[in-house]
Amino acid sequence: MSDNERVSDPDLTPAPMEYIDAGGAPVAPVQGHPSRRWLPYVAGAIAFVVVLVGLGAVVGDWGARNVEMRALITKIEASEDAMGTLQENVQGIFAEYEGAGSLSDEDRAAIDEELRAAAAAGRDAVAVAGDGVAGVRWLAWHRDVRDAQEAYLAHNRAWQDYLSRAAEDPAEFARPQSEVNETFMAAEDPIRSALPVPVLFDLVERVDVIFAPPEGSQPGQQA
Repeated sequence: MSDNERVSDPDLTPAPMEYIDAGGAPVAPVQGHPSRRWLPYVAGAIAFVVVLVGLGAVVGDWGARNVEMRALITKIEASEDAMGTLQENVQGIFAEYEGAGSLSDEDRAAIDEELRAAAAAGRDAVAVAGDGVAGVRWLAWHRDVRDAQEAYLAHNRAWQDYLSRAAEDPAEFARPQSEVNETFMAAEDPIRSALPVPVLFDLVERVDVIFAPPEGSQPGQQA
């Protein structure tokens, strides 16, 4: 008998494997589950969605920081403008009498009255600007933005205290204001540290302008 004949003989063809359970009953062979072939695709899709959501959260947080810092810097600029306006007004009052020679008692009284009024108006304007700084909102976990806000508010309050004293005694304008200068310099690092990377809205340049010392003077803000 040839090999071909032996294989084709139905009597020699192996019977299908049959499984028997513990009770002796035949059990159908276990078939594969085609649906499980999709598991790697489903897992991959889930991983992609997780990565996409995570990336979106990071981008969203970065965008929120830029918006928060833009609001804070804008309010700080308004506060600095109020302080600058006060300084210009005081300089203008002194300029009126500059070169006039000896001043009469009436002149001195008039100067004092003008200086008191300028100090009171400046204090109120600085206080309003400080409220604007305090009103900036930030996400709870953006503690660096909070620190920047609080550091500048300390400087704003120092100005309010200074102008409150000047509104009572105009001689305060001629005294060194160490607290004003110290709080100003102390606010720079927290503000710069709170700027996101990369930064939008020209915030670095705007901060540079705020903390740039007047030409020919030392760093700080001379009151």
